Amino acid sequence: MTIGPTLGTGLFVGSGQALAAGGPASLIFSYVFISALVYCVTSGIAEVSTHSIGRNGALISHTYHYTSSHLGFAITYLRWCTLAVMVPFEVTTAMVHLGLWTPGSDIALRMGLVMGVIFGFNVLPDKIFRRSQSFFTGLKFVVTTSLISMAGYIAIRDDPSRPVKGFHYWSQPGPFNDFLARGDFGRFLGMIYCLLCSTITVVFIPELTVQRAEKHDGEQGNSIFRFTRNSNLVMFVLYIMTALSATIMAPYTDQSLTNDGIGAGLSPYTVGTRDSGVRALHNAAVGMILLSSVASGRSFLHLSSRMLANMAEAGHAPAMFMVRNRWNVPYISVAISAGFAWLTFLCMVMSSSSVHNYLMFFITTSGYISWICSCLTYIRFRRAVGRAEIVPVHRSFVQPFGTWFALITSVLLVTLNLSQIVIAPRYQFNPRNAIPAHVAVGMFSTMYLSHRLITGIRKKTSQMEASNDDDVETLAERSQGQAMELQKRKREGEGSASAAPNAQSS
Repeated sequence: MTIGPTLGTGLFVGSGQALAAGGPASLIFSYVFISALVYCVTSGIAEVSTHSIGRNGALISHTYHYTSSHLGFAITYLRWCTLAVMVPFEVTTAMVHLGLWTPGSDIALRMGLVMGVIFGFNVLPDKIFRRSQSFFTGLKFVVTTSLISMAGYIAIRDDPSRPVKGFHYWSQPGPFNDFLARGDFGRFLGMIYCLLCSTITVVFIPELTVQRAEKHDGEQGNSIFRFTRNSNLVMFVLYIMTALSATIMAPYTDQSLTNDGIGAGLSPYTVGTRDSGVRALHNAAVGMILLSSVASGRSFLHLSSRMLANMAEAGHAPAMFMVRNRWNVPYISVAISAGFAWLTFLCMVMSSSSVHNYLMFFITTSGYISWICSCLTYIRFRRAVGRAEIVPVHRSFVQPFGTWFALITSVLLVTLNLSQIVIAPRYQFNPRNAIPAHVAVGMFSTMYLSHRLITGIRKKTSQMEASNDDDVETLAERSQGQAMELQKRKREGEGSASAAPNAQSS
C-alpha cells in the first residue's frame, strides 16, 4: 500500500505534539478532517489519471500538460525536494523518539548510523529493494496494529496501582486544551495547531496513491479509482484507530510530549507504556516505533531518487540523473537525494525537537502547495474535457465541489503556517516555526518565476534569431536580384555596342 512510508512519522511521534496542543477531541477531529481532505484531493487526481494514464502522471506529467510548463517545473522540483527532506525528518524523528533532545556532537554518531542503514538499503539491487519494501510495509502494519492492541490492553487491564483506565484522559484533564490563551479562543487555537501538526502523516498520500495506482492499472480487475478508494479507506481506518488509541495512552498535560514546550517530544505510546510499569511493553513500543521511522526513511529516499530519475527520463531534469548501474539503481539520483540528509546535523547545534518542527513545517507547507497545484490541474482538466464535450469515464461523487473545498482549505493551511511569525510573539510561541513555511513558499515562487523568466528570454532570443535569419535571407535575395539586373544591363550594353559597327559597315 502507498501509505506504508507514512506509518511511523506523524502517527506515532508527531501525534504527541498534536495531542498536547489540542487535546484528545481535537486530535480525533483533525484526523477525520484531513482524511476527508485527502480523499477530495486524491479523487480529483485519480479522475485526471483515468483519462490521461501515464507513468508518473500524478507526480510529474499532469501539471505540465494541463496547466503550464512553469507551474509544472516549480511543483515537480518542490515535490522532489520535499520527498528528499522526508529522509532527514525521519532520522530526526528517530532521535526525538529516543529522547535524544540535547544538541551536541554525541548525537552525530547515532544519526550517521541510521543514515548509513537507509543509504545502504537504497544502493541494493532494485529487485532486492522491492522485495524488502513489501516486507517492511507489512512489518509497519504489524507495528501499527500491535500499538493499538497495547493501548487496548493498558486501557482495560486490572491494576490497582494504576487507576487510570479506558477514556479517563478524556475527562481528566479533559477533551480540549486551552492552547496559548484561555477559553474558547484557546481551544480554537489548540484545534488549529493540532491540525497543522497532524497533516504530516498524509502530506503526499494523494500523489503517491495515484502514482501507485497508475503502475497497477494494467493488472486484470484493477482500476485507478478502485485502488485509490481502497487505499483511502484503509488510511482512514488506521489513522482514526491510531489517534483514538493515542488519546488513551497519555494525557495532553504530560510535558514529555513536547519536550517541555520546545517542540516534538515522546510518542504517546512511549509515555503510556512507560507509565504502565510493564517494562517489556515499553521496550517493545520503543523498538517498534524506531524501526518504523528507519523503514520510512529508506522508503522516502527510494521515492525521491526514483522521482528524480523519472524527471530526467521525461526530459525535465539533466540526463545524468537517469543513469543506472547494472542493478537498475540510479546511483547519481540516490546520491543527490541523500545529500539532503545533512539537515539532520542541525541537531548538533539545536535541540532535535526544534529541528523536527522546522522540517515538519517545511514539508507540510510544500505538501499544501502540491495539493493546490493538483486542484488547479483538475480544474483545468475539467475545462478541457468540457470544451471537447467528452463524458468522463469515472467521476467521484464529491467532485468538482471536493476539489474547490480542498483548494480553499489548502490555501488557508498555507496561510496559517505563514502567519505563525505574526501571531506567535503575541502568545509567547516560537515564531521561528514559520520560517520553514516561508522558505517553502519562497522556493516555489523562485522556481516558478525563474523558469518563466528564462523561458521568456529564450523565446525572445529565438524569435530575434529567426527575424535576423529572415533579414539576412531577404538581403541575400535582394543582392542576388541586383546582381542579376546588372548582368542583364551589361549584356544589353554589349549587344548595343556590337550592333553599331555593323550598321556603319553596311
